Amino acid sequence: MFGAATAAAAAGAYTLWSGLVDPWLARASDSGFNQGNLLAGLFFSGAFWEGWDVMQNTIELLSTATLGAVAVFFFWRWRRIMATAALAAATVGLLTLSPATSAAEINHGNPNYTLQEGNEVKTDLIVAAQHTRIDGDVDGDLIVWSRNVTVNGHIKGDILAFGQEVRVNGPVDGNVRVFAQSLELNSAVGKNVMAWGRELDMDEKASVGGTVTLGSANAQLDGRITGDLLAIGDLDVNGAIGGNALVRGQRLRIGPAANIAGKIRYRGGRPPVVESGAKLASGIEVLSRVALRPNYASPRFYWRQILAWGASLIFGVVLFWIAPRLFLDVKNSGRRFGRSFGWGFLVLIVTPIAAIIACFTIVGLGVGITTFFLYIVAIYAAQVFIAGWVGEKLLGPASAAGAIIGRLALGLAVLRLLRLIPFAGRLVGLLVVIWGLGALAVAIYEKLRPQLATSA
Repeated sequence: MFGAATAAAAAGAYTLWSGLVDPWLARASDSGFNQGNLLAGLFFSGAFWEGWDVMQNTIELLSTATLGAVAVFFFWRWRRIMATAALAAATVGLLTLSPATSAAEINHGNPNYTLQEGNEVKTDLIVAAQHTRIDGDVDGDLIVWSRNVTVNGHIKGDILAFGQEVRVNGPVDGNVRVFAQSLELNSAVGKNVMAWGRELDMDEKASVGGTVTLGSANAQLDGRITGDLLAIGDLDVNGAIGGNALVRGQRLRIGPAANIAGKIRYRGGRPPVVESGAKLASGIEVLSRVALRPNYASPRFYWRQILAWGASLIFGVVLFWIAPRLFLDVKNSGRRFGRSFGWGFLVLIVTPIAAIIACFTIVGLGVGITTFFLYIVAIYAAQVFIAGWVGEKLLGPASAAGAIIGRLALGLAVLRLLRLIPFAGRLVGLLVVIWGLGALAVAIYEKLRPQLATSA
């Protein structure tokens, strides 16, 4: 069993990288996150943290101190040459997540902010105001939290905007990333556009030099997109698209002035509408719900399940080696079914809402983003905790590390087989997530309860 588990785990690691991590990094690069290290770009020198000198230095100091403490702990506990060499290499790699600090100009509107025409900000500009109007030029990135945002000047970097109504009328050399109720794009964007909101209107004078990623209830695209289009929601296209288009929504309309050079794939509730005069390089490929269901007759489907099992086993083994006490406490907490399911349902619903609310404030943006990433990791880890409990129920309790890992492998295999059941598999997956999140929450609460009682 351990030989087969090791082989499948190695294949699962490769599949996890090539099938999930590498495409996600490539997609992030297409969307503008094209720095050498994505984690460094996101948490230290990316658009979310630019200009926060004190916060950045604090995070770097805490990161270095934490890595040093972890390194000392592992060096003291495991003295084998291979483990020491692997840990040293990983530590050296992680210590590279500390690039130089970049300056920025921060403005808090009282209550509004306006950059007058003819003025120029020589660095990045960070604004928090009720109403923001940018008539001048910005030599770096524009990061803004505001109810209404109007950009008429020239932005030589990226735009990262959080607001109710956002209008971009001036040229942007970099990327545009917007989280707003409505977005109006009336100018040229040099790289990519990523927008999430209710309404999106791209004027016929607007152009995008890269790709466009949309998540909106209604979108009207009349301008020119050089790259690909990925859209979720109802969509009207009456402009040019130089690449492929993948659309998922209730309605797709292609107007008479549309010119799409690539392939079009659509999945929706209504048939797509193509008006006369539209120029399409190929017909629209309509993806039905049946076509997207798993192909149980294909050997490749089962091979992918084996590799996914191996990837989850690697994750569980690493988690057990790093935090064995936490692993065992959460597994034991899973025995309290009612309490675990109650807490799990609460954590599953409340955590993303709280993270999104925190992201709407300047101070809470980092906390919200970090919470959301930890939330995703916890959802994936839920299956590991429940699998350990299932394996223990089938083979009996175990105290040795090898026996615990063996039961983990068996439990993951059982859960994977249950998820292959048509229709019921998704319900099983949801119950496992709720159960595992609840067990994790109960275990953390039990750890903190003595401290809370002492402080009270």
